[in-house]
Parts: sequence; structure tokens; C-alpha cells
Amino acid sequence: MNQIHRIGLGVAGVAAVITVAGALVVDGYVTANQDLARATASQQDPTATPTVEPTPSPTPSVDPLTIYVRPAPLPPATQVTIPGPVVTPRPVPPVTAPPAPLVTPPVIHVIVPTPSGEGGGTDD
Repeated sequence: MNQIHRIGLGVAGVAAVITVAGALVVDGYVTANQDLARATASQQDPTATPTVEPTPSPTPSVDPLTIYVRPAPLPPATQVTIPGPVVTPRPVPPVTAPPAPLVTPPVIHVIVPTPSGEGGGTDD
């Protein structure tokens, strides 16, 4: 394929993309205008909305019914005829921990100067 054919295919591809995009834009514009026309028409004429008047029902109203439900029967009780073995709790022996090792704390020496002031320790 020579150079002129490549340019022609490129131009045709760009033209196809522009054509499809333009069709979508025009379709969206037309649809938006139609929706806008419908919305403004329904807002300008509030009497156009139909009102439904309640009509008397063909059957007379009936008092509410009370329905009683029988409760479920109690489950049968199981009688224990042979008691289980008597368990006597044993005391747990106390756990003796080994004594902590004796550690002497470190000694910190703090040297505090005497309050003598700045004049060599004499009052002037």
C-alpha cells in the first residue's frame, strides 16, 4: 500500500467516527428537547392532572373479626429415675512459686551545691 491509500483510509476512519458521534449528539439533543417540552407542559397546566373521587364501596364494611389461636401444647416432662453419681470437689493444692531473687537497687548519688549565691558565698 502506498502513501496515498494510507491517508485515504485515515481520513475515512476519522469521517466515520465524526459521523457516529454527530448522530449520537443529535439524538441526545432531540430527546432532551422532547423531555423538556413534556416537563414544561405538565408544570404549566396543574388542572390537567386527573383527580379521583372516592366512590362508595359496593359491599358494606364489616366489623373486624377476632381470631383465637390455640396455643401449642406443653412438651412432656422427662422424669429422671436414676440420679447421676455424686461428685465431691477436691481442693486444688496451692501452687508455690519460687521466691524472687533478691536484687539490690542501684545507688544514685546526687550532689547538690550549697546555696551560696554568685558572690563567692558571702553576703554583701
